[in-house]
Amino acid sequence: MTNIIPQKVTFSTVIIGLNRPDYRIFIFFAQKLNCMKKSFLLALAFCVFTGAFAQVNITVGPYLQSPTPSSIKVLWRTDIAATSKVTYGTDLANLNLTATDTALVTRHAVELSSLAPYTKYFYAVYDGSTLLEGIDSAHWFRTFPVAGTEVPFRVWATGDFGKGNSKQAAVRDAFVNYDTTETNFWIWLGDNAYQDGTEQEYKDKVFDSVYGYKKLMEHLPFLPTPGNHDYNSVSPVTSPKPPLTHTGPYYDFVDVYKNGEAGGVPTGHELFYSYDYANAHFISLNSELGSLFTSADDWTGVSPFNTFTSSPMTQWLTQDLQANTKPWVIVYFHQPPYTDGSHDTGAWWEVYMKAMREHFAPIWEQYGVDLVVCGHSHVYERSYLVKGSYGNTADINPSNYVQSNNGVDSMGQAFVKYTGGTNPNQGTVYVVNGNSGSSDGSAPLHHPYMYTSYGCDTCCGSLIIDINGNRLDGREIDATGVVRDHFTMLKESGTGINDLNKDFIAGLKVVPNPFSNSTKVSFELKADTEINIQLSDVTGKAINIYSGKMDKGQKELKIDAQQLKLAKGAYILNLSTPQKQIGKTILNIE
Repeated sequence: MTNIIPQKVTFSTVIIGLNRPDYRIFIFFAQKLNCMKKSFLLALAFCVFTGAFAQVNITVGPYLQSPTPSSIKVLWRTDIAATSKVTYGTDLANLNLTATDTALVTRHAVELSSLAPYTKYFYAVYDGSTLLEGIDSAHWFRTFPVAGTEVPFRVWATGDFGKGNSKQAAVRDAFVNYDTTETNFWIWLGDNAYQDGTEQEYKDKVFDSVYGYKKLMEHLPFLPTPGNHDYNSVSPVTSPKPPLTHTGPYYDFVDVYKNGEAGGVPTGHELFYSYDYANAHFISLNSELGSLFTSADDWTGVSPFNTFTSSPMTQWLTQDLQANTKPWVIVYFHQPPYTDGSHDTGAWWEVYMKAMREHFAPIWEQYGVDLVVCGHSHVYERSYLVKGSYGNTADINPSNYVQSNNGVDSMGQAFVKYTGGTNPNQGTVYVVNGNSGSSDGSAPLHHPYMYTSYGCDTCCGSLIIDINGNRLDGREIDATGVVRDHFTMLKESGTGINDLNKDFIAGLKVVPNPFSNSTKVSFELKADTEINIQLSDVTGKAINIYSGKMDKGQKELKIDAQQLKLAKGAYILNLSTPQKQIGKTILNIE
């Protein structure tokens, strides 16, 4: 195409789209001079020369994405197009390494590679030679350790946080004040930016420094999953799009693993992914990939009009779990399979939660996933160690409790997952943490899977997960800094709690169970021993049934609900001796 220079043109006509405020003054001069060809070229040259010195300002970031043992990505956005440069190094006083991109862009993403594993680096970001942020103790990151290495590490989890309100800020500050141990990365549980996951909502409510996380993001990489509110700007429920075409603000801001860069089976896209950290494997699923209208696009199985057998996400999840060799496995996504909070998994319209329960829970439970963490319901709930209920809440019974312990180590009831025997690694703990900026003052909180739960108008918090060798600890920290729940899971090489207890306590039975009014507890002691028998309710409050010495032999005790003033609900019956302990869940239905 032949280039044609107009004989007469105003300067303002040419600079439309340059989007540099510094140029506005030249509109005035160009219009006064009438900008004929010669004067236009002079003005343009002057403008370009002066515009080269326009101040570049960061509008988002910098923040960290896609960490691996040898690389990480630094992302930020600027108000005007600029080049990208990151200097970095292990010594704050000597950032001797450099990565650059000479393209003029407003959305910057620079990958730092050839890094040492599990090493702390400092960094700074530039426009050319002009420092934008960094060369201080706030801008740093630590690379992942080599997969399979056993090092203690901490993960922070938040759900339904992007409200831009005081609750969100209080939860953030409570975590910062509690977190004396270095946190290694942060997982998002969806509904990250309310109301619709727009670009401006992400900027105002997530990446800002008032209610958001700008200061944390300078050193803490986040590994997200989307929620239904994020998907309002990606693929709304009323007009869903084929999953592989999903784009929008959520995907514009995040940069997650596509090709197994940190372990796991590659997906080739950012819809869902997995990665390894030390001796743990993490899986970020996408509960929003449902379609009520087109079966080929319904990757979760939400449609009641189509028969769901599998999808690219169920197939990938199976392949990924089959390939995993790490002892700890944590799955997270937005819509929980079990909850009775601001959402009720038993409600007929909650098809997204039902789909995750029916089509995905059997897969991860088959492969011994330890912990499933979700948001969506604006409360905190934490289950027992459970398995095998994929239908309605009414179908749940004591046989679904792999162990009836409550998971509280200080009470001697940590969950134990045994790696030996013919049926190892059984049971999953489910956590709902959809209250990191959202809350619900009228949630029923009666789900039978849940050992503990809390919710109110001001009840907000976040989850901290610590893994150290064969031990996992989960803590719910509320917005005032109080630890509202602390559970522990252990990996042991034994073959099961019943086998370990068989020499001391055998044949524990509770008949009837569930019960009303009263029930009988029977068991056999294999030797004379001291024994404590207690009932614990869902809050952990203990009711003493018997404490003292018992001779060996067959025993029977009566539990009278009226005499013990037992409210309706689930209780843990715990029998403990100096040698071992055994427990069972019982249900008082009146």
